[in-house]
Amino acid sequence: MRCIHPLLIGLFAFTQHMALAQPTFSIYDGSTESCQGVMHDTGGPDAAGYGNNEDITFTLCPDQPGATMQFNFIVFDLDQSGAAGTEDNMSVYDGDGTDAPLLGTYTGTQLQGLLINATVFNPSGCLTLRFVSNDAGTGVFAISYQCYVDCDPPTASATMSLSSPARICAGEEVQFDASASEAAPGQTITNYEWHFGPLDVVTTTEPTVAHVFSAPGSFPVTFIVSDANGCASTNAVDLLVQVSTVPQLNLTTSDTVACVGSPFELNAVIDPMPWSEASVDYGPGIYIPDDIGTPFSSVIELSGFEPGAILESTDDLHSICVDMEHSYMGDLLLFVTCPNGSEVVLHQQGGSYTFLGSPIDTDEIVPGECWHYCWSPNATNGTWVDNSVAGWNTTQVGGVPPGLSLIPGTYEAVGTWDILLGCPLNGTWQFTAIDHLVVDNGFLCSWELHFNPALGGDDFSFTPAYGAGCDSTYWSGADITGSDVDCNGVVITPTAPGEQEYTFTAINDFGCSFDSTIVITVLPATDPYCITLGVGAPALEAISVRPMPVHDILQVSHREPITGYELLDLRGRKLLGGVSLLHREPCRWM
Repeated sequence: MRCIHPLLIGLFAFTQHMALAQPTFSIYDGSTESCQGVMHDTGGPDAAGYGNNEDITFTLCPDQPGATMQFNFIVFDLDQSGAAGTEDNMSVYDGDGTDAPLLGTYTGTQLQGLLINATVFNPSGCLTLRFVSNDAGTGVFAISYQCYVDCDPPTASATMSLSSPARICAGEEVQFDASASEAAPGQTITNYEWHFGPLDVVTTTEPTVAHVFSAPGSFPVTFIVSDANGCASTNAVDLLVQVSTVPQLNLTTSDTVACVGSPFELNAVIDPMPWSEASVDYGPGIYIPDDIGTPFSSVIELSGFEPGAILESTDDLHSICVDMEHSYMGDLLLFVTCPNGSEVVLHQQGGSYTFLGSPIDTDEIVPGECWHYCWSPNATNGTWVDNSVAGWNTTQVGGVPPGLSLIPGTYEAVGTWDILLGCPLNGTWQFTAIDHLVVDNGFLCSWELHFNPALGGDDFSFTPAYGAGCDSTYWSGADITGSDVDCNGVVITPTAPGEQEYTFTAINDFGCSFDSTIVITVLPATDPYCITLGVGAPALEAISVRPMPVHDILQVSHREPITGYELLDLRGRKLLGGVSLLHREPCRWM
C-alpha cells in the first residue's frame, strides 16, 4: 500500500469545516454535467487514494450549450506495480462514452500537470474516463475541470486622443475610442472591456470612454470586445500611456539669513526619477481566492525588443519573481506562459502548510505582507517544496497567527526552462495561479520578468527630461539680479527686509510642472548681524586678534589706540564692551 500523496495532505480536514467554492466529487459518483470543479479518485478529498481492483467509467459533460470540457490533471500518480501491461491506468475518450475516439491511455505520472481538451470533432463536448487498477498497489489522482466555448471572435480596434505612447501628467484624462471594432458575421458587439491597470478595469456597452491616470508609471492599455454569445476578441491592441514621475528638487542657498543690499545665491539641482518595469504591481494586492481549480491570470505586454527577437538562451531570462503571500503552499499551481503558449511550471503544489510571505491565516479576506520570491534558470538550491518545512533552515516565522514561512530568495522551478527557448520576447507574458485545495487564500502584490539587459529593453521604461533653457527651469521671487545660463542658479540682492519666498520651477518633456519653495529671512542693513558681516561698515585697517581659537584671554592689536570697543557674536548679541582699549592691551573675556 502506498503512502498518502503529499500534494493532497490536509485536504480532508479542511473539507470538514469549509464549504467548497466549486463542486467536488469522487469519480465513483458516476456521470454528471458541470462546467467547473474538482473530481478525486475513490479515496475522496482525504487523500487516501484509490483502491485495488477498480474498474470505473465516468463521463463529464458541460452544463452550458456549445461548451467543451477541459481536464487539468493536478495530481496524477498511478501505481505501476504488476506485470507489464497490467499497471494501473486511465484512458481518456473524446466523447460521452468509451465508444468515442480514444485520446490515450496513461499510467504513472504521465498526465501530471497536463491539460486534455475535448476536440472540435466532438459535438457533445464531453470527456469520458475509464480508470482501471490491479491488485498490486494503489496511487492517487485529482482532476480540476472547466468549460470553454468555441466561437468566431470579434476583432478589437481602438485609438486614443493622444499618440501612443501618450505622455501625460498624473491626474490627466485620456479619451479612448473603440468604434472601429468589428463583430464576426451575424454577431453584434455588446461589451467593451478596458484594462487600464491590474486593479483598474472598466466595462461599458458604448465604444468610447474617458479615463484619468492618477499615478506615475507606464500603463499598457489592453482592450477586449465581446459579443452577445460571450465570444471575446483575441487580437492585441497596442496602446501605451506613460505618466510622469515626480522629480526630486534639491534647493540650496549660501545663507538662510540675508541682508538688504548684500547679494546671496540660490541654486537648484534636479534629480529626474526614472520609471522602469517588466513587472505588474497591484498596489495593496490582488486576491487569490479559494476558488478550487479557477485560474487567476495576469499579463505583461512587452513590445520594446527588436522585432522578431526570441529567447535563444535560458541565461538571457535572469529570473521570474513574485511578491506574494499565501497561507498554504500546498494549494498552489503557479506557471508562466510566454507569447507562443509555452509554459514553465514554477511551483506545483507540495510544501503542505508552509506559508508564503506573512499571511493573515483566518477565513477573512485580509491582505497580509507580501514577500519577494524568484525562480531562476541558474538557481541550484532546489524548488519551493525542497525548501519548505522539511528544510526547516529555509523557513522563518511569519503570519498571523505565526507559522513557518518560506524565506525570500531565488529558487529552482519545477518545470524545465528549456521549454521557453524560441519564445518571442515581444508579446503577452502571462502569470497564472490556481488554488487546488480549500480554506486557504492569499494575495499577489506583483510579479516581474528580468531579462538580460544586453537584449535591450521594453518601451515601458522612461526617464522624464528637463531642458537646459530658462523656459524649462527657473526661479521666481523678488530682487533676482542675475542667473546662470540654465537659470538653475540665481543671485538675489534684497531691497527690503522680511520673509521672502523663492520658488524653483521645473517643466519636463511630458509637459508636467513641478516646483519647490525656500524661505529666506532678510534683515535690515543696520542689523548687528549685517554689520558684523561688514555690510555698510567703514573700511578699517587690519585688527589682529589672538589666540585663535580664543580662550579666557583675548589679545587685540591695532596700529592706533582703540578708544571704544564691543565684542558681538554673529547674531549681534553683545558679549563684552568698554570705552577705552589701548593698542596691544589684553582684555579678559569671561
